Amino acid sequence: MKLLNKTVRYYFLLSVIVLLVAIPVFYFVLKKIVIANVDARLVATKTQLIPRLQVMEFKNGEPVLGNDITLEKAAPNTGRDSLYTADTYRLLTSHLVINRETYRLRIKSSIANHERLITSIIILQVLLLTFLLAGLLLVNRSLSRKVWDPFYKTLQKLRAYKVDDPGPLQLAPSSINEFAELNTALEQLAERSRQAYIAQKEFAENASHEMRTPLAIFQGKLELLMQTDPLSEEQAGLITDLATASQRMARLNKGLILLTRIQNGQFPETENVSVRRTAENLLEQYQPQLQQKELTVQREWTNDLSVSVNPTLMEVLLGNLLANAIRHNIPRGNIIVRLAAGTFTVQNTGQPFALPEERIFHRFSKQSTDADSMGLGLEIVRKICDLYGFSITYQYAHPLHTFRVQMQQA
Repeated sequence: MKLLNKTVRYYFLLSVIVLLVAIPVFYFVLKKIVIANVDARLVATKTQLIPRLQVMEFKNGEPVLGNDITLEKAAPNTGRDSLYTADTYRLLTSHLVINRETYRLRIKSSIANHERLITSIIILQVLLLTFLLAGLLLVNRSLSRKVWDPFYKTLQKLRAYKVDDPGPLQLAPSSINEFAELNTALEQLAERSRQAYIAQKEFAENASHEMRTPLAIFQGKLELLMQTDPLSEEQAGLITDLATASQRMARLNKGLILLTRIQNGQFPETENVSVRRTAENLLEQYQPQLQQKELTVQREWTNDLSVSVNPTLMEVLLGNLLANAIRHNIPRGNIIVRLAAGTFTVQNTGQPFALPEERIFHRFSKQSTDADSMGLGLEIVRKICDLYGFSITYQYAHPLHTFRVQMQQA
């Protein structure tokens, strides 16, 4: 729920509660005031009648004083005057002694008109308060949208901002202090991120360039050294070990640089890539390794899948999975490559136990003694999957190790 809607909802609930409490209270208070005024008029009428009654002669019974005033003989009573409501009338009953006789004086006043007036006032009040509440909500919502407009503009620019943009993030100025401070902090944060990205990108490029050259020179010198004559068997073994270490160092450098470039988002170019065609091409490239270990490859292409990715990263993703299946397989083992329901699956025979799922996708995690294994292949696969929103899972069911990459929802 949006903050604006949540704020308006609280205002609305508070206003409804106030209305539900205030209207009954207002009704009873107004009714009490009206009754008090009626009672005051009844008492005033009684006060005006007493002097007249004291001097009035009662020759033919009780006098007729009006429709709302009656006077009749009664038993002696020293009680106080009483005020009460009967039907739609307010009545005042008082006992008087006139010419040594006790009389009961009753004065009544209609409150029906007052009830209708009170009802009309309450209805009018409810309508006015309802219109006022609706107006306040509309005005508050409109003003709040204008007040929050700089925030939404800032949010829109943040969503469109990329750390590899050539220029710094520039947010629209705001007259609201809090939003102005927020924009300043975001601009500073974005600039620090951009500078860090530039520094990492330059480091990756420089490291790749600077390390490639001495490694190439080193490998070239080793090849020349291997061609020297005479060369003892011990010297040849040492040179071979150095060449192997040099090649391993070159692959390690390439893998680390690739990881850095993926994390820095340096593969923005995308196009529709056929997963099946890419896998077929890679299997053709790996034919020498497959023949060397006498591995059997079973292809199961239920359908083709086209995804929008960087072609190079797709080759790295599929290539690392296939190379992993070849490298960690047993002689004369099996490899099953499957593409179905938006999922690319690679299964291979290998070690007769499951790999630790919490570690296999971590950097430099190796479960094999193979010297050619760098421990970066599955880490690179996971990074590529994270980049494009794919999901990768591993499971072991004897005798097959299975890696599944969900590229598209079925």
